[in-house]
Amino acid sequence: MDGYAELRAFRTTHPYRSLSVGGVEWKYISGPVPPGAEEAGPALLVLGGGFSFGESAFRTITNFEPRFRVIAPSYPAVRTMADLLTGIAAILDAEGIPSANVFGHSLGAGVAHAFARRYPQRVDKLVLSGFGLYTRGHTRLVSAFVRLFSVLPRPALAAFYRPRIARLLEGAEEDERAFLSAYTEDLFAAHTRPSALARLAVLLDLAAHPDTYAAASVFERPDDVLLIASSDDRGFTPREREALLATYPGARAHIFGQGGHWAAVTHPTEYDAVVGRFIEGRPPPPGKSESVPAPAPRRASHRRRGEERPTASALEAKLAAFRAGHRYRTLDVGGVRWRYLAGGSGEQVLLLPPGGTRMPDMYLLLIEALERDFRVLAPAYPAGAGIAGLADGLAAILDAEGVKQADVLGSSFGGFVAQVFARRHPERVRRLVLANTGGPAAAPLPVLPLLIRFLAVLPEDAVRFLTGWNWHRWFVPGANDDSKFWDALLRDILSRLGKEDLLSALREMNDFAHLPAEAVQRVPASGTPPAPVLLIESERDEAFSPRARAALRALYPAAEVRLFAGAGHGVMATRTAEYVGAVREFLRRP
Repeated sequence: MDGYAELRAFRTTHPYRSLSVGGVEWKYISGPVPPGAEEAGPALLVLGGGFSFGESAFRTITNFEPRFRVIAPSYPAVRTMADLLTGIAAILDAEGIPSANVFGHSLGAGVAHAFARRYPQRVDKLVLSGFGLYTRGHTRLVSAFVRLFSVLPRPALAAFYRPRIARLLEGAEEDERAFLSAYTEDLFAAHTRPSALARLAVLLDLAAHPDTYAAASVFERPDDVLLIASSDDRGFTPREREALLATYPGARAHIFGQGGHWAAVTHPTEYDAVVGRFIEGRPPPPGKSESVPAPAPRRASHRRRGEERPTASALEAKLAAFRAGHRYRTLDVGGVRWRYLAGGSGEQVLLLPPGGTRMPDMYLLLIEALERDFRVLAPAYPAGAGIAGLADGLAAILDAEGVKQADVLGSSFGGFVAQVFARRHPERVRRLVLANTGGPAAAPLPVLPLLIRFLAVLPEDAVRFLTGWNWHRWFVPGANDDSKFWDALLRDILSRLGKEDLLSALREMNDFAHLPAEAVQRVPASGTPPAPVLLIESERDEAFSPRARAALRALYPAAEVRLFAGAGHGVMATRTAEYVGAVREFLRRP
């Protein structure tokens, strides 16, 4: 199961609970009492790191809830450690839990460290991971950092942390790295500037007031404490990690020789075994982690085992056969001439609005594969229709073909058209697939109005050249055997489009960018629920940034997500078999 599928399944069974503590609203996840346990059962309090949403620990919760009643709070936007400690204790009281095992990572370890001093009687076992006690110099640096980002816009904080998170994930497995990179963007988007800065303020409060929180006092329960660290953790210096160790004399320590600040990601099996055995009272796993090197980062690869991409000559033959077997049908819609391809067979109809190339030829491999199971309708866009006109033209094609309802797959710019179609004609969408695309306000080209005015005064050849440059960097795979074919196909498509076609694409993109982002899925007049949605993403999409992809996920919170690790915007061509498999499996559901 991929990361987003796991997260989606987790959310359906773990709703947040709410509690007001001193006028502050807390949200937290409270798992069930384990089977056979009495009353509250053995409890595990999971305190998350800087993102500090309860669900961000969903894998830890899932791993331990068969044996423990797991409590995982989200931190509200309070700025003192004292407020956090008071709220966490109140949650335990509300859940009838007198004491719990406490696990914390990074900021969460700092909270757990302070909680153990404030409420030692409420701590059964204590696990601290990826933490240290700041030196005075580090405290001053963090203080300056908080002051700086207090006056900068919220995106600046996310921009600062993105490359650091990317470095933390370098040693993770490819698919896991891709999922966590995307999920962190969701978490960035869920924060306001006050809530993001509050996390830093709490850590700074602990460091700046060690006496208030007895941060340097000794906790003499060696059998009940496990400290986990990595020798190459850049979040805390060796001196700071040693200062933490000194406050837990005789405690068990597990040191990863390499693993960085996020050893749970770079060494998941070993990490889970160490934590699980300790909390459950079993002996530690054999061997010394110091001798276990972090796995080398995997290089992104578009090719998967069992999937061989066709050669350039084979692709040329496929294109010739595709064009010979797919002749355009025509339709007049409000005085505008539409052209569209119709092929395949079956009861289910798949409507396939094309991307920025405005013609369905780029989808030849997708159409060829899906026509075996579906009746496929794939239009070419006319110039000057506007984004709403494109959506209404799709509806007119369905009418002409006698189709009441269809599955819709929109990729890239086609995803814009598909979303507008779903807004204007919700009753006609059975299932919706949005691939390598974004929501309103996420157009892949900056300063669109200025760009449109600039291109409008240029000769057609110049407009075609600049458009082709963008197409090449987005759609053509890197240097490989078949890139010449896709490059040639793009040039051929471009030669068939006039200046007005190319400017229309930009105007329609600009129209979409200014649509309201709310109410993306309307309830049809029939009262039936909105159509199920599948989002297909590529980790290295050159056209839509991680932030834009996170914004789209936020627009469709109930959607399934299929994330292609290491792939770019042209994943439909580079990972065709996987891509088609994901689409087919989703559309075949009743």
